[in-house]
Amino acid sequence: MLAATALLVFLVEPAESNRLTYSVLTLYTIYSTVIFALSVRRSDLIPAQYMHWFDMVWYLGLIALTSGTTSIFYNFFFFAILVASFGWGYKAGLRLTLTSAFLFTIVAALTGPQWPAFEMNRLMLRVMLLLILGFLISRWGGYKINLRNRLQLLKDVTVFSNPRFGIDRAINAVLESLRAFYNADSALLLVLAKGGAGSYQMYRIRLGSHATGGSPPVIEAEAAALLLMPSSNYAVIHRETGRDRTMLFDINTRQFLLGDSSVSDRVANALETTSYLSVPVHNRNGPIGRLYLNGGPHRFDNSTMDFVLHFMDHVTPLIENIRLVDSLASDAAEQERQRIARDIHDSVIQPYVGLQLGIAALAQKLRAGKTDVIDNVEELLDLTNQELIEMRRYVWGLRAGEERRDVLLPAIQRFVTRFASVTGIKVDVKASGKIQVNDRLAAELFQIVAEGLSNVRRHALCDEARVELTCESGRVLLRIKNPRPDGNGDLGFSSEEQRDRRNLFTPRSIAERTAMLGGETRVSIDDNNYTVVTVKVPL
Repeated sequence: MLAATALLVFLVEPAESNRLTYSVLTLYTIYSTVIFALSVRRSDLIPAQYMHWFDMVWYLGLIALTSGTTSIFYNFFFFAILVASFGWGYKAGLRLTLTSAFLFTIVAALTGPQWPAFEMNRLMLRVMLLLILGFLISRWGGYKINLRNRLQLLKDVTVFSNPRFGIDRAINAVLESLRAFYNADSALLLVLAKGGAGSYQMYRIRLGSHATGGSPPVIEAEAAALLLMPSSNYAVIHRETGRDRTMLFDINTRQFLLGDSSVSDRVANALETTSYLSVPVHNRNGPIGRLYLNGGPHRFDNSTMDFVLHFMDHVTPLIENIRLVDSLASDAAEQERQRIARDIHDSVIQPYVGLQLGIAALAQKLRAGKTDVIDNVEELLDLTNQELIEMRRYVWGLRAGEERRDVLLPAIQRFVTRFASVTGIKVDVKASGKIQVNDRLAAELFQIVAEGLSNVRRHALCDEARVELTCESGRVLLRIKNPRPDGNGDLGFSSEEQRDRRNLFTPRSIAERTAMLGGETRVSIDDNNYTVVTVKVPL
């Protein structure tokens, strides 16, 4: 559009143009049309990261042909700077700005009117304007890309924080993602160990290492004391040089203070680095450790510190959720082992005890000289065959491919019992009719219930919840309910407004899991002012 508009302007007002200008401008219009066609087709022939440099060369050529300092093509530089800044970041935009200003000065000086007709003031004004506006555009473009990358990082953290990976692997993956984002030499997380009397787990990821699920080392509080300095109310930025080498940021007052460089130097020596960023890590119960980003080419500043604090506020609830799910899964596995043990005792051992008693009675009868034992032998044989059939049925029921259709409701009831004891949230489970689903569907519905109750724990200020299950019309209907914190029945809305508020805040993970099952998810507010997550899955 720029090329075509410029060509139209020169056709209408050809005062400053000549045949060579028309030729170059026509070639640039054709070039732009080809680039546009290739971009629409998503062609790989376009070197997108260099296109703004090609445009700058075209503009310099057009400026050289059209009066130098007074050329209208000077304004085209800003469009190229926009593309570079909002497409590739602050540094790309600033490089193009400086190069454009330098080359424009040379071209304008060589092709403009000669002295004394040369307009030095116009040249200086245009160069200054190009530098100032180019810097501002580059700054905002880089800020936009930085925000986009930060949002992508927060999104990736949610993917990494999968309970199936285990707590250690999830934390290591999050640390590696944060380290790579800032290109730091290493990232270290010192977090209070579970069940340890003041002991800490130390997760550390280095440049070039691979995040694994290995268990981190546990260090005692005395050894961790240096890395826990200063108090949990302060974040720290330590640099290698400068008068303000160590800056403390008070999280409560949001003010910066000058820190003790001698203490920071000791920490830096312990971490084998020259610069680092350190922020405290909190959960709902208080401080639990500190996070360090060490070294690298990135200069840690106030913006970095604010984002890392926000990042940890986002990550800590996810880690708590993984710990809870991991604990619940471990307890569920233990309960399942106990159930299997009870089933083996009742279904296998007890019948064999009966067989043992029958054989003992048969042996006593033979010792007494009684030979009419054929009926007793046939009874024992029949009993053995029956118990063998039951044993085979039980073993087949334990196999992964067997579709047990009565496992969902007991599994949910065991889960909510443990959930209530851990979180203090009372969960009422109700089932209407007979709930019979296969193992795979039961596992998915169980995960939906676990995720829904986890959302209640994290986002709803309540101490109760409800889980309702129904099988009707060839589908499973699952509802997870919790009271809204305001407690107002109609919320002050009219009936029409109430209807407009029925579809709200659909949980993404639950909706995606339900969609994979061919079902649908809906979030609404019922007449009792309960938030209701409704999941419908076809059988």
